[in-house]
Amino acid sequence: MNRLSCGRTGRARRCRLGAAALLLLAAAPAASLAQPAAGPTVSGLLSAASVHGPGALLDALSRELARDPGLAATPGAAAALARAAAAPVQGFVGARGPVYREIARKIVAAAPGNARGGVERAVGEALRPYTDVQVHIAPPPGRPLVPGVTEPQPAPVASTGYRVGSFTLYPDVQAATFYDDNIYATSHNHVSDWVGTISPRIAIQSDWRRNSFYAEAQTDLTGYASHPHENTADWHVLTEGRIDVTGQTQIVLGAAVLKAHEDRASPDAVEGFEPTPFRQQNGYVGVVHEFGDFTLRLGGAVEHIAFGNVMGENGLINNEDRNRFRYTFGGLLRYEANPEFRPFVQAMGDLRRYETVPDDFGFNRNSDGFLAGVGALYTLTPDLNGEVFLGVLHREYKDPAFKSLTVPAADATLRWQATRRTTMVLFVERSIDETTLYGSPGYVYTLVGGRIEQRLSDRLSGIVRAAFAHSDFAQAGRTDNDVDTSVGLRYRLTPKLTLGVDYRYTQRVSGSTLVDFRRNQVFFRVGAQF
Repeated sequence: MNRLSCGRTGRARRCRLGAAALLLLAAAPAASLAQPAAGPTVSGLLSAASVHGPGALLDALSRELARDPGLAATPGAAAALARAAAAPVQGFVGARGPVYREIARKIVAAAPGNARGGVERAVGEALRPYTDVQVHIAPPPGRPLVPGVTEPQPAPVASTGYRVGSFTLYPDVQAATFYDDNIYATSHNHVSDWVGTISPRIAIQSDWRRNSFYAEAQTDLTGYASHPHENTADWHVLTEGRIDVTGQTQIVLGAAVLKAHEDRASPDAVEGFEPTPFRQQNGYVGVVHEFGDFTLRLGGAVEHIAFGNVMGENGLINNEDRNRFRYTFGGLLRYEANPEFRPFVQAMGDLRRYETVPDDFGFNRNSDGFLAGVGALYTLTPDLNGEVFLGVLHREYKDPAFKSLTVPAADATLRWQATRRTTMVLFVERSIDETTLYGSPGYVYTLVGGRIEQRLSDRLSGIVRAAFAHSDFAQAGRTDNDVDTSVGLRYRLTPKLTLGVDYRYTQRVSGSTLVDFRRNQVFFRVGAQF
């Protein structure tokens, strides 16, 4: 399930194409609705239409705008409508970014000419809490609370883009410079540096009445002022298509390729002279079918990850024994009759296979596992809603030295639009993740956190985020406790240009004091749409 940018410090809450997330089999939370709000009839109509998929939701939005142009006449009304339309989107299979873009396009196009600039800005701000949970394409291979030295920013969804035939192009660029007082995430002898980043991105989206196509490419370039061996050049490319077979059946399929690097704070990070690079490829297919008051989802995904070798003090560090495949498959059945309470049951299989068996320590890390449980999407009030899932996680390891792991599964989100200007999201999630720590088959990762965004004026917003993660390494007697907090400001200088400043503090307290660290970072950001 997708989460906020502070979730797994970014890892978890985004449009990621990692194995489980590729399926998007976990139903995602309905979002909150602020005042002045679209009336309950409009919200109910949009939610009911969403059961039939994104095409039906967008058609219903168009009908409501044609019926009542006042829904987009002012920035406040348009923002409320955008939140009402965005609420059910996270329950869809596949990438959600294109749907958010289309919601924004329809609302902005319906606004009066003299109010269009304000409406576009308000709609973008209203949708940002949804796109903020999608800033990563795939989870990093290690699971530190800190995903990397930079925090990718979500793609703007309210941009009008550039029409090319039946497609729309959306280019944008994010850049930042920041000070990091502990670039190696070490417990002692901290090394600091100034760092610069730039991330150009382009997306293309179809404007077809039926079916859809979406593709995106991005490069993330990072340069250190005094430690050029830490410089990285990461990138990703993804594509996804949706085939509307009938009004009740959809097929979603897609793929992604990315090159990235492992952060120095990763529990599996090696003492290399440069960050460990890795490549990841994913492919997936899913089917969604509606019958009566139920929606059935079936899907499968394949993921491959390969790590590069790096030089260390004692020569070449072999990372090839970490290369692995992951196969996931499963289904979800959800009852849709009541938009305010939509219970579901979910089950998913998860097979992990390493290319090198045994690894350099002599262990066979292949394993089989599953996730099963029950949950519900809920709407307590138009401003307070979310999702809860409870179940069980289980893994069986092939190596006789490794014991099986069975732990409770918990995944929940609470989204609250406290006022027109205040948004809060709280979340909890749990997983069993891979490690190469000697003697440990894996670790149980538990995350709790939240994010508050306060609009201080029409152009200025403040953001506070905090997350706590607990990693329990099985059979190793090691536990890690990570804290990630930040405060920041965002200022929209023009409709196309945003400035930002952030302070971020991260800390790990571990049973192994060698991996303890504290880190302070100060970011200065700029983002531009074209």
